[in-house]
Amino acid sequence: MLAEGDIYGIVDPRLERHFNTNTVWKAVEIAMACVSPNAIKRSTISQVVVELKESLATEIAGTRQSHETELTNTIEIRSDSSISMLNPSVR
Repeated sequence: MLAEGDIYGIVDPRLERHFNTNTVWKAVEIAMACVSPNAIKRSTISQVVVELKESLATEIAGTRQSHETELTNTIEIRSDSSISMLNPSVR
């Protein structure tokens, strides 16, 4: 699956594709570094923790930005509705 680039084949289907594929690929890269046949090439637990924290921070920032964009769009829609309600009505 991974060799063909099929990230969806390893992700829990209950997520219904509601995830950032870049974040999943990063987690896969971190995991693959932990199982290298060559012990010298394996990540230490400290390296894994740092990389996972960085990945989580990036994901949270992206999620926050997405939610802020949705909120801004909602406010703009509501503002447009309010403006049209304030205009004088035709008699």
